[in-house]
Amino acid sequence: MQITMNKRFEFKDLPDMKEIRSQIDKIAAQTTIGETLFFKKHGVTSEGEFKLKAIKEGFISKHSHIGWNSWDETAKNVEYIYNELERRGSYITRMGFICDWIMGVPEEYRSKLQPGTGLILKNPDEWKAIGQIAPVQPHMSDHMIGCPNALENARLALEAGVTSIGNVSHYFTYEYPGIELERERTINSLLAFGLMGKFEGTIVHSNLDDGYGNQFHDLANLAGWTMIERYLVEELLGASMTFSYGNLFSDPISRIVFNMVCDATNTKGTPGTMTFGNTIDYGLDFARNYGALCNFSLADAICQRHKPTGHAVASVPVSEACRIPTPEEIIEGHLCVDVMIEKSKFLEPFIDWSKVEAERDILLACGRVFFERVMSGLEDLGVDTQHPGEVFAALKAIGAEQLERNFGVGKKEKTAIRGREPVKPTDIIKTLQTKHQKVFAGVGNVERELEGTKVVIGSTDIHDYGKEMLKSICNTAGAHVFDLGTYVTAEEIIENLLETESKVVMISTYNGIALSFAKELTSLLQENGMDDVVVMMGGLINENIDGSQLAVDVTSEVKSLGIICDNRMEEIVPIIKQVYAGEHEQ
Repeated sequence: MQITMNKRFEFKDLPDMKEIRSQIDKIAAQTTIGETLFFKKHGVTSEGEFKLKAIKEGFISKHSHIGWNSWDETAKNVEYIYNELERRGSYITRMGFICDWIMGVPEEYRSKLQPGTGLILKNPDEWKAIGQIAPVQPHMSDHMIGCPNALENARLALEAGVTSIGNVSHYFTYEYPGIELERERTINSLLAFGLMGKFEGTIVHSNLDDGYGNQFHDLANLAGWTMIERYLVEELLGASMTFSYGNLFSDPISRIVFNMVCDATNTKGTPGTMTFGNTIDYGLDFARNYGALCNFSLADAICQRHKPTGHAVASVPVSEACRIPTPEEIIEGHLCVDVMIEKSKFLEPFIDWSKVEAERDILLACGRVFFERVMSGLEDLGVDTQHPGEVFAALKAIGAEQLERNFGVGKKEKTAIRGREPVKPTDIIKTLQTKHQKVFAGVGNVERELEGTKVVIGSTDIHDYGKEMLKSICNTAGAHVFDLGTYVTAEEIIENLLETESKVVMISTYNGIALSFAKELTSLLQENGMDDVVVMMGGLINENIDGSQLAVDVTSEVKSLGIICDNRMEEIVPIIKQVYAGEHEQ
């Protein structure tokens, strides 16, 4: 076993669990669960209580994620969406409030981060009002728990009546460049999970797609990963948790199978939060996106008909891939999903559930092997597997790739990407392989075209699929690629350029900071005498400008800085060749 641990702090110095639990008890004694309009309408004290009733009644919940950056705009649109759906004979049960990444760090550190496009709650009154807009239950997961500000976020959310809070998976993947609070993050996350465990009906939420779920290549290993997270949160910290997934699941049957995998290990009977929409099938063609919306929502509704777990069916607006959706687009998505839920009752009886259960059982058996291998491996590395903080920190220090390479359940194979053939490849791997083939069909034969060239690549956030595609093209063409990973900063790029003498930088961005990042990077390039370096930027090139409520396209502004942002993969190799031949005009 060859494992390199990238320790951010010495986790052996964490407080012992007796001290942690004592703090949890003190905080819980000072915390009260608020009452939302949704609770009043349905006569419940938590979303968990409502979901359990809904399961008995055969009611399928519906969900939307929203991400307007101001409180006034958020409140106005939530009320409008709720009332308009009611008027049109539809409904919405819950809404996920997408908070900005600066919410993930304590107040005194927020000036170090460039605000993105998410909601920023600026005072206690805005927190308390989040459940008083309309009778739709708020859910909060982005930059809540699993981040440096986890405890404060959890306490304020609970007091506002938010009883499903995430995201466990964010602990492993979400970063805050320039802010090093990993020890505090670990302690505050333990306190937040433990605090939620003190209140009946609360649900610790983990969106696997935001964590190692989008980095594992094998669904069997992901099944085992759910057992690891559940062990940490439920067995060691006493909370109740559920898993969300779906962004990266294109195959409708895989969605159903994986829901049943998670349900099989749910010994507490905790109801689910929601199943996310499959956004990897979304593109710029809205008509095709409607097909993807129908595909995943119908599968999710069939699953809830057959084995109700409480997971809400999510409506993802067809504009999601290119900009922040409008309230009207959110409403249109729900009306579409209504039809899928209605028709699911006719299809559910004709599914061969024995085949689905057989697939579930394979993933469960393999998942248990992965779980045991990982826990045994941690013990061999000297990790106290009874201390959740040590395990969280160690798993993050090891990373998804090493976990899968060393403990994965697939058959060992030298030619496989991670040295193992997946038992069941994740949909994202299959989708990327398909997109890879299409891109290379357009690019043509580029083998050895970029030999002798150096390229720096990175992503400004967790979304790295575009980055991986660029990396694959450049590697195939023979370039020396320096991959800086996700949450890369402009300073890191400059440092790498100085060290490697690369002449090309390629950036993928989806978190609404495209123009600010471009300005900072080009300014630093000029300061360091690197005017000859060519920068390419792709993804979602938008940002909130001058206090705008919605992120707007800033492609023209970014281009005016001399950055290429045409998003055309087939142009990558020719541009890099021109740069190194001295033929590219800035």
